[in-house]
Amino acid sequence: MDILTHTLSGVAIGTVAVAFSDKSLKESLLIMVLAAFAGALPDVDAISLWSHFDGTLGKLFHLSHSGRDIYSAKFWYSHHAFMHSILAAILFGGGTVLLKSSLESKFCKRSAGSFSDVLWRNRHLLMAMIAAYILHLAEDMITPAASWGGVNFFFPMKHYTGGTGDIWWWNNYDIFLIVVGVILFNIMVLVSQRFVRFSAHKFTLTIFAVGFALALFQIHSRDIDYAYSGQCNNYQELEAYSKAQQKEILGDKTFRFMVWFDGKLKVYF
Repeated sequence: MDILTHTLSGVAIGTVAVAFSDKSLKESLLIMVLAAFAGALPDVDAISLWSHFDGTLGKLFHLSHSGRDIYSAKFWYSHHAFMHSILAAILFGGGTVLLKSSLESKFCKRSAGSFSDVLWRNRHLLMAMIAAYILHLAEDMITPAASWGGVNFFFPMKHYTGGTGDIWWWNNYDIFLIVVGVILFNIMVLVSQRFVRFSAHKFTLTIFAVGFALALFQIHSRDIDYAYSGQCNNYQELEAYSKAQQKEILGDKTFRFMVWFDGKLKVYF
């Protein structure tokens, strides 16, 4: 799935975590920003496609394969490998919390306390980051298997999970709009809570659950099988099918707007 939807999925999870946390505005914004970061982070392993990868990181680490070969291979540092695992989610989520606590201790003169104290104090941030990270992996499991056969969810085990091809790599505008809707509704709930006392966490969680259910419905209502392994011989044909399907789902006017919006972005969407 595209990096924008991954990132916004992290924001959506962040809005739910904020409702449960009852933190200050500054802390709430930090939770949402870091959840967004966690939602995008797994795809940092695509750096091997960077045009200067071979002459910089490849040379630095004495890698014997080119960046493009690494990307589609099954090395631990390839795309969909270690960075697409639950272990990475826990390590990066926990590492971020410990770094945050260390910086607060150094610059804000706040006592860090024990390891368990740090985790408990930052539990909402920790859970938001881990959940956002894992949601990214789940979103990738329903794309084609390609050369990887899914994602290495249980790294360091060698088994790859998913690769079902329920959706195409890009052009999933309907899913994107559902995620945006969840974010907007949850932000309205969070803002309203500052003026009227009510259980915002119940509303945000319900909105997220409804959005998740709608996304699942849309994913499983695709009438085209996008699954393939290895190299795709009809890539352009499947891409065209994906766009035609989006036009049918969204209607001509909304579809044309999304295509215009897509064209304005510098990332695959």
